[in-house]
Order: sequence, then structure tokens, then C-alpha cells
Amino acid sequence: MSIKLKKEHLQNDKYNYTWSRDKGDSSYTGTKDRVRIDKDEGYEVLPFVENIMNDHSLGHINDVHRIENALHDPSLSSIVMRDDLTNAIERMLSL
Repeated sequence: MSIKLKKEHLQNDKYNYTWSRDKGDSSYTGTKDRVRIDKDEGYEVLPFVENIMNDHSLGHINDVHRIENALHDPSLSSIVMRDDLTNAIERMLSL
């Protein structure tokens, strides 16, 4: 069974997400959008968190928030590549 998250599962009161493509995205369409994540775009964060949860059979709202907090951790601020970010978060959270 896979988890399907909704906007309200994210900490919208803690992190300011946009829910539509921002101006910087026009140059990232295609391959770059598939390999990078823009941490302030909720529509990219939501499936990113969802994938980690499903890969590790996590199913609680506190898991969503742990992954989301790790995503925004200052130590990961320079990491934007999805694979690198996933690996860093998995190590950080011992998944």
C-alpha cells in the first residue's frame, strides 16, 4: 500500500510553499525538473516526501514532518539534486 499525501499534510505554517510554477522554473522544464527539487515549491516537495515514505514503508504524519524538516535542514541547503537529497535525508534520519 502506498501513501498519498495532500497539501495539508505538510507544515504550511512552518514552511512557505508555492503551489504553482515560479518564474525560475521556465528554464528547468524537462530533465532538470526531474533531477532537481525546488524546496519552496509544494508541488515538488509533496511527491518527494511521498516517495521516501513509500520507499521505507512509513505511514505516520510525524514521518512526513521528520522528512520535511530534514529537507529544510540548513546542513542540506546546498543540495538540490533529488538523488543526493534523498540519500542525505535517509542518512540523517537513519532510514
